Amino acid sequence: MLKPYGVEELRDGLKVGRDILNGDGGVLIAKGKILTTEMINSLLDRPIFSVYIEEDAPQTEKEIPGKEHLLDDAYVNRYELLFNRLQLFYINTLDTGKVNEDELNAMVDNDLPPLLPSAAKAVSQIHNMSREGDYTVHHVLHATILAGLMGQWLKLSAVKRRELIVAALLMDIGKQKISKDILEKHGKLTNSERAIIEKHPDYAYDMVKHSSFGNNQNIMCGITQHHERCDGSGYPNRLKKNKISDNGRILAILDIYDAMATNRAYARRRSPFDVFGVLYDDILSGKLDTEFGVCFLKNLCHALNGNWVGLTNGEKGRIVYIDESRVTSLPIVQTTSGKFINLNTESGVKIQSILTANEVD
Repeated sequence: MLKPYGVEELRDGLKVGRDILNGDGGVLIAKGKILTTEMINSLLDRPIFSVYIEEDAPQTEKEIPGKEHLLDDAYVNRYELLFNRLQLFYINTLDTGKVNEDELNAMVDNDLPPLLPSAAKAVSQIHNMSREGDYTVHHVLHATILAGLMGQWLKLSAVKRRELIVAALLMDIGKQKISKDILEKHGKLTNSERAIIEKHPDYAYDMVKHSSFGNNQNIMCGITQHHERCDGSGYPNRLKKNKISDNGRILAILDIYDAMATNRAYARRRSPFDVFGVLYDDILSGKLDTEFGVCFLKNLCHALNGNWVGLTNGEKGRIVYIDESRVTSLPIVQTTSGKFINLNTESGVKIQSILTANEVD
């Protein structure tokens, strides 16, 4: 069977399952070739992100790989340290009315990089660890990790990547001024409650503007515009695409994705592939930016390969293949019994959610 590998995941001895082409359509490495270190190094120097590898026949339930490595303890520990540090930073900013710039810079420069070793690892870990504690802080941290990945996927300069990350870390700090009763309300918000929620980008602006970050337009626009929509239907200023910064348009996508794929007090998490459908509809309707949206969907789709999922028929399985040539493609899943289910053709079976480590056992 064929399985896509990120170029950085390749190793000597793997068998190429599909011709690897250059930008002009010529064959760089033919199907059936066994990869060597020299071949892999040549791929790393080119704009090639994934390669199809031919793997052996499916394994039995006891042999299915990866089940014992759902969580990386070192990664979880680093995440929890940053979560606690960010939570305290948010509280102190509200209490003092000042942004501790040294603390924020330390988080960006020292604590975040170890959480971005690879897209596949980062996405797997944020979906598979527990999320106890303040939902807003978890959400901001997930969005920040995704922002770091988007900076890589878009090949942003180091300066622009850092601005995007800082904006992500600060985008919901204004929610510190809003009652938890409103933020965590079960059921529909009243018009007045929704009006309060929609002020949080302005609250964040007021909290950050007197720091040195307040002089950085890319950061401030990301903070204040992450709920704006390209068709003018967003908030707080109902801006249209030509008035929304790149950071605002990028963070809008990351914010929606994590909000829908995460358990909240008032909503059950959804399968990432259901969220992909929502995002794609919003791209087609003009709400979300096309370039950034397609980049996010294609790269995150690749990063979800290998994750464990729960299916609507009650079975559990592991994503083993996704056709990345189509943004809306659904995966092929290998269940714990060794059976393969192609969700593109299997009527009535869908991915319900990405499973946590405890849910797989």
